[in-house]
Amino acid sequence: MTPPLSRKWNPKLYEALNSFVLGQVRRNAITTQRIPNARTMPNLSALNIGNAKRMNAAIMFFDFENFTNITSHISPENTLMILNVATSTVMRVVREWKGSVEKHTGDGVMAIIGTETPDQSIIARDAIEIAQTIKFMKSDVLPQLVAQGFPPLNFRIGAEMGEVLISRIGLPNMNFLTAVGSPANRASKLEALANKNGITIGEKLARNLHPFLHQFLALGDDTTWDWYYDDKVTPYNYYHYTYEWNEPREWIKDYFKFVKVYKSYE
Repeated sequence: MTPPLSRKWNPKLYEALNSFVLGQVRRNAITTQRIPNARTMPNLSALNIGNAKRMNAAIMFFDFENFTNITSHISPENTLMILNVATSTVMRVVREWKGSVEKHTGDGVMAIIGTETPDQSIIARDAIEIAQTIKFMKSDVLPQLVAQGFPPLNFRIGAEMGEVLISRIGLPNMNFLTAVGSPANRASKLEALANKNGITIGEKLARNLHPFLHQFLALGDDTTWDWYYDDKVTPYNYYHYTYEWNEPREWIKDYFKFVKVYKSYE
């Protein structure tokens, strides 16, 4: 049986991510104040359009809470710095687990996770570890921005998994890669239902997590969630994931405790 968590979250990765965040803060403090004028829209490389691939994957949405209202009181340059630092950190974390960030919606990010393995337990594990690492790193990123004089920010994360079509949509030089299907729709809705600075996941992702991690699932009860199984009677549940990622040196100790316990689930 796949272990409930991997050992990927460790002091070396944390130090690399923390160094990345500090570097982004330093660079963007300068570059976002030196933006040249442009006469035309920069071109993208021509890409094949219209093809799709069916696969099982996890879809994760990340979004800042009340971002439009908060940033309406600061300059566009400062808004850009927040996005450059925060979004690039999300992308870096996703890349560490070989996921792809395929869509940006202003302050939001959609990631596709698990496209390199058919093992649904690993897809689910990678998705929850990415979400948990982003949550932990935001506790580093956001105070860095506040220290620069930016307003406090909160975020939400939603994730789900299942069969999706990965398709590139649009025209040459005006296109994007996206995931099409119910899991992507649910993940987007789950992000909106997440608690402040929290993670919410769908039932299929929850079922594919190691049973040891089920103790950290709290059943969601928002009445606007109206998903059902195909019989149109059985509710398709969602969950708030409550496990708190520890500082990596302490988390390694937790990991070995988990290893001892999870074997009892085999």
